[in-house]
Parts: sequence; C-alpha cells; structure tokens
Amino acid sequence: MSRYHAETLMPDFEKLSVLLPAELVRSVRQAVDGEPYAVESDVLIDALQDWEVKQRLRAEKHVRLRALVQEGIDSGSAPLTPRELDRIKIEGRAILAPRNAAE
Repeated sequence: MSRYHAETLMPDFEKLSVLLPAELVRSVRQAVDGEPYAVESDVLIDALQDWEVKQRLRAEKHVRLRALVQEGIDSGSAPLTPRELDRIKIEGRAILAPRNAAE
C-alpha cells in the first residue's frame, strides 16, 4: 500500500477537482495499475511533493543569485565601458549563432 493513502494515514484531506490532459491521466492510471501507488491521488500527492521541493530549490537559487548580484554591486567595480559591452555582445552572439542556425 502507498505511504500516502488518504483514508488510512492522513485524515486531514480536502477534495480537489482538477482537469488534466489525457496523456497525464493515462500516466497517473498506469502508475496505479502498475502497483507502485494504491490510488490516483497518491500519484498526484507524490508529484506535488516533488514540485514543492523543486520550487523551494528554485527560490533558494534566486536568493543566492540576488546575493551574488548585490556582492558585485557592493564590490564597487567600475561600470563597463561601451567597448567592453560591445565585446560581450559579440561573444554572446557568437555563442548563440550555432543554436539559432539549428532552429
């Protein structure tokens, strides 16, 4: 039996009706038919818990990135010159050119 089975392990549940693409519905049902999960809601609970972890990690990355940006600002380095900005643009375009050509 799944560790999330609502009726037996966790009494504090609410019913939620969602619309899912047919492909996802098939995947959910296959997960239940394949027996790793007891009921469809267990599949969704597992997926949402994974999503919550992903969201938390993304938020932590944003906090770290903001700190690094602030660290750069606080370092007091001089602003880039127009020539430096042009060089960065040229290098960036050279990196993106193969990707754009493949599209």
